[in-house]
Parts: sequence; structure tokens; C-alpha cells
Amino acid sequence: MYRKIAVFVALAALFAALARPAIGQDATPAPPTDEVIELAENVYAFSSSNYVSLIVVTDEGVITTDPSSQFDTDRANRLKAAIAELTDQPVRYVVYSHSHADHATGGGVFSDTATFVSHANAVDKIAEIGDPNTPVPTESFDSTKTIELGGTTVELIYTGRNHSDNSLVVFLPAERILYAVDFIPVDSLPFEDLPDAYPEEWIESLTWIDENLDFDTLVIGHPPATGTKADVVEMRTYLQDLMAAVESARAQGLADNSPEMIEHVRATLEPAYGSWANFAEWLPLNIEGLIRIWSAAQATPATSASPAA
Repeated sequence: MYRKIAVFVALAALFAALARPAIGQDATPAPPTDEVIELAENVYAFSSSNYVSLIVVTDEGVITTDPSSQFDTDRANRLKAAIAELTDQPVRYVVYSHSHADHATGGGVFSDTATFVSHANAVDKIAEIGDPNTPVPTESFDSTKTIELGGTTVELIYTGRNHSDNSLVVFLPAERILYAVDFIPVDSLPFEDLPDAYPEEWIESLTWIDENLDFDTLVIGHPPATGTKADVVEMRTYLQDLMAAVESARAQGLADNSPEMIEHVRATLEPAYGSWANFAEWLPLNIEGLIRIWSAAQATPATSASPAA
């Protein structure tokens, strides 16, 4: 069990966009609860508003990730306050896990001290968000980048296209920790209809991580904040099983996205994955997204992006 510390940060605002009442209800949403989880000495996860950032503290400054979300524009301020409870060192690096606005926005609160870093494919996409409070990365890389700060080594690695074409992982080899956002959910289906995703290459990305990175603790972008290396294999197996089940339904003459196909895939996958979060809600969407991506690939063959060597 990870030791949980520094739990609550005082809030002044309520966030209706994050906890909308059902139609007909007159309910006031509770403010988000912020939690700092110690993962290793001087390494923490900040969990707030359904998002998780990594915090690496050194005696020469702090490295953090994914400051805020367009769904909670105050989150970066609370992340900054949580860091201040841990150290008086400034934030020297803000690493964007990928370009999606629900993770990449709001980092302007760190712009006076921090360098912003992303994968090369994310730079223009973050610029296109057009938010003056979202600094565009000034450092980027294609394959790997190492940050050495205060005796701590942090490796940024591009493992290929998966949930997006620019998702990186943050690897702390000495601490045996990997931070990977959105493409290795823990006991949960991938998001909805797999927007912006590359399923076959996603499997290759997960295989590369499994075979090349040695870690014990997986930190992901949404609660539950942590998992293990076993979750990498489980997600890869799910994607393979999803593809096989859709192909099996097609082989039986079931129409794409038909109730019959959805039921066939559901019956095939439920024994292994029925207990996963969002199984009932997102499985039809996963099927829809996979078919959309396959259809688009047949029309315009994709160019594979190789993972790190």
C-alpha cells in the first residue's frame, strides 16, 4: 500500500462542469478532493478532478506533468499549491504526456520558472489549443530525452502511436516507476470510440514497453492513480481480444455495429473483462471506433511510427 499524504487543499470555487446534476435536480456539486500519494522517496502522484499528475522533487527543482484540464481550469493552481507543501524548490520542467486538452492545458502558472516539454508531434497541436495560459513546448524530441535534475534521472520515451500520435511515457529507472497517460487504463476499457487512436500500433507500443522497460509502479492519467506492469499486458490482451471478436463477428456475417455484432463481442469478452469499468457503456463505442479506424486505414493506408530503439 502506498502511503497517502497531504490530502486536502482548500478551495474557493465549485466546479459544476465536473459534477453536473441530473436533469431535474437542483444540486450543488462538491469541490474536488485533492490527494498527494507518495510513490517513492521524493516522487508523488497528485490526484485531483479525475486527473493524475506526477511530481518529482529534487534539491535543484521539480519536474511535474499534465498541469490542468479544460474541465477544471483551477487544477494547475492546486497542483502548484500541493508542490509548495512538499518543497520550496521551483518547478523546472512541465512535461505534457500528450496534446489532448483535458491534460495539456493551464500550465501558465509555472511559466515563470519552468521549461515545457513534449513529443515533437504534440507541439503544433498544443499551439492549436490557442489558450494563452497553455504554454507551447519549447523543448521536444522524436525518440527519447533524458532530464537530469538534482541527481535524479527522468527518461522521456516515445513508444509509438497508441492513444494518440504523440503520447510519451515518463520513466524513472532508479525508482522503477512509469507514468503513462490514457493508453494503459487500469481495469477499464479504453475511452469511448477510440478517438485519435491507432489500435494495431497501440498493441506494438504496449509490447515495446513490456519488453524494454523494467518497473514496478505504473502511474496513469486518471484514478485509480496506480497500477503495475501487469496492466500493460492486460490492456494489450484486451485490444487483441477486441479485434479478434470483431473479426469473428464479421466472419459470421454480422453487420458492423449491429446489435448482433455488439452482442457477439460482448458475450466473447465479458468473461474476462465484464468487471472492468465502463464495460457496458464503452464496449459498443470501442467496437464503433475500431471499425471506423479500420475503414479509414483501408481508404488511406497509415504510415507506422517506430517506437524508441
